Amino acid sequence: MDEDEEEEIFAYDYGEDFPDSLELMAKTLLGGRPTNRTLGPLHQLKILSVASEYRAPTARRAGKGKMLPRSDFEQDMEYESRKNAQKATQRLILPKPKNESSDAFIRRLDAHRNVQEAVIVPMTPPEDEVLFAKRMMAAKANETPNAIVLPKTTRESGAEFEERLEVAKKSPCPLIFQRGAHESGAHFKTRLGAQTKCRKPILPRSSDEPDKGFADRCKMQVVCEKIVHPFDPKREDEHGYFRRLQANKEKSALAFEPGDKKAIDDAIGVEREKKAPSTKEVASDEPSAAELMQQAEAETSQANKKLMEAEAKEAARLKAEEEEKLEAQAEADRVAQRIAEMKVKAAEAQAAADAEAERKKHEFSFERININSIGFMPLKKLLMERGVPKDVVFGAPSKFALQEVAKKWGEELKIEWTTE
Repeated sequence: MDEDEEEEIFAYDYGEDFPDSLELMAKTLLGGRPTNRTLGPLHQLKILSVASEYRAPTARRAGKGKMLPRSDFEQDMEYESRKNAQKATQRLILPKPKNESSDAFIRRLDAHRNVQEAVIVPMTPPEDEVLFAKRMMAAKANETPNAIVLPKTTRESGAEFEERLEVAKKSPCPLIFQRGAHESGAHFKTRLGAQTKCRKPILPRSSDEPDKGFADRCKMQVVCEKIVHPFDPKREDEHGYFRRLQANKEKSALAFEPGDKKAIDDAIGVEREKKAPSTKEVASDEPSAAELMQQAEAETSQANKKLMEAEAKEAARLKAEEEEKLEAQAEADRVAQRIAEMKVKAAEAQAAADAEAERKKHEFSFERININSIGFMPLKKLLMERGVPKDVVFGAPSKFALQEVAKKWGEELKIEWTTE
């Protein structure tokens, strides 16, 4: 078992937040086999990455993996484009689904060529082409092997989705969860803020997770080597949850299953009853006036610092938006050029096919004709089918005159005359 799997030795409970995209991709890559939703996030990614491994064969080495079959929604040229792109990437490219436009399909192939170890989800409702293009830009910006940038969900606003994409561009984490079913906008921002500094996925807030516990979990995940599981009321109470967070904090290299009281006690000690503090002890805990003044000054200084940081962040965000617009326009121009080139190639291929069909239409075999037995009208029709102009044919008053016309026309008619 490798290092990433060690933290996933217990069952995970994602509640309503297991990404549908992971399940759909797993079914495609694993031949329809169901997904085990109790495995941890990194284990889920490992299954997908192993199932999607691909290496094109060369003259010196055997290939690895098999290209996925053509879907009912891929045109001939789209299938050929996917086949060509597959040769240049190390992960399988999913076939074009029903809800993915041709332009989006081309963008996805381009992203695969740029980031060869990425597992990329096709365009998924409620995404439109603009949002999908932004997701492909985020996928190309994140070079973490086997990273997956999840599609937009109905729970995310457009701004929240783009905020997650910005984090995905910069974070070394291979999987950033979409906004959870039990997360407010503030919860979502808190988690994304921690995720920018964290290599491990931070799971969304669970249904009954206390706000303080959620904030503490997001904060400590940055320093914890293993994924910290959200509050799970089926296996622990709130008090046990906060003790588990304490164990994660003090033993940051270990993972703790919700409700595993023995492991938690071994980590931070058996819980003992707290002795009520004496009146003297309580009085000594009261801060002095000087301490209160010092605390107020520190809070004011911290507030000013946060204000300056917020202003700098806003300026950086505006600059990044402008750069992103320019990048998106350049990307759109390049894709439009590629589409135009594909249309030209398609037109040329169609013209060649039409020319071939016209050539075959006029092909005919060598024919032996008895001038005494063939009728006048059948002979007229035969000569016109073989290219003799209509006015020339209708100018001949008899079949013998037609014979003379044919002889003058030459060997290209492929007719041999006989009287027998």
